[in-house]
Amino acid sequence: MPLNRRQFTACLGASALAGVPGVSFAQDKTLRMLVGFAAGGAADTVARAVAEGLRESGYTAIVDNKAGAGGRLATEALLSLPPDGHTLLMTPLGNLTLYPHVFKSLRYDPLKDFAAVGTANSMSFALAVGADSPARTLQEFLALAGKDPKFAAYGTPGAGTAMHFLGAMLGKEAKVNLTQVAYKGGAAALTDVIGGSLPCVITTTPNLLPMHRAGKIRILAISEAAPNAALPGVPTFKSTGFPDLVVTESFAFFARTGTAPAVVAQLGQSVASAVKAPTVSALLRKAEFEPLVMTPEALDKQVHAEYAKWGRIVKAVGYTPEN
Repeated sequence: MPLNRRQFTACLGASALAGVPGVSFAQDKTLRMLVGFAAGGAADTVARAVAEGLRESGYTAIVDNKAGAGGRLATEALLSLPPDGHTLLMTPLGNLTLYPHVFKSLRYDPLKDFAAVGTANSMSFALAVGADSPARTLQEFLALAGKDPKFAAYGTPGAGTAMHFLGAMLGKEAKVNLTQVAYKGGAAALTDVIGGSLPCVITTTPNLLPMHRAGKIRILAISEAAPNAALPGVPTFKSTGFPDLVVTESFAFFARTGTAPAVVAQLGQSVASAVKAPTVSALLRKAEFEPLVMTPEALDKQVHAEYAKWGRIVKAVGYTPEN
């Protein structure tokens, strides 16, 4: 009997999994996606978009928000579950590559406890001031901060985040004493910048774009390697004299180490297909995220590279790890 493309693909998947102990191709394809941040936030938005796309691969994907401890609760929750491929963690890559250098007592080893599956998107960070700020450029902001400490504070979504260290790196390289003000999320810091009680905020570019376009803040620089078409006239840190401040972030999917390689491969293919789907890509771009597809092997290499990079950065800025 001739097979159509879908039937042929199913047969290939069945044969790939046939030799894996405890795995049946006919198994329940309900997939739980752990997200360490509240519903409605950036991570949740991305997770739910990908969950919709996974339906095309036959999964029923359920987003389980376990907010708290900067995403660490969801990360730890994955390790309490069996490595059967039924649960994935979706997390900012920095939670596995940066956090180990800023928290002494993490309950997980990012290089041993997780199996890379794939990515959903990439995003950059940006520095912004309020619409009434006298600083029109990054150089003007740094000059003001160097002369008057009241202009030297920058808000971030939290201590130990990539945005915290982006500000620390900027201050170190510009030889200006910038002071981080840690908030519980970027939205609160942005509100204070708009209101004028905080001179500057460093957070994800997608979170700043709407207010920038509305004229309520001014983005002075972004952490991408090249200018962003969505921000005409806004320079990169690199182009303003800070070539080391090229920092991006991704939301990535991980299974537990010990999950059968064939299962990880199948999940990776399904996540990639979901992200590539026109409806999912459109949803991500509408929320100002750039879709990004990486294979499990490429993501694993990225984890190791980012882990090493953040280790160097944290050491260079003289940060003392917290408990």
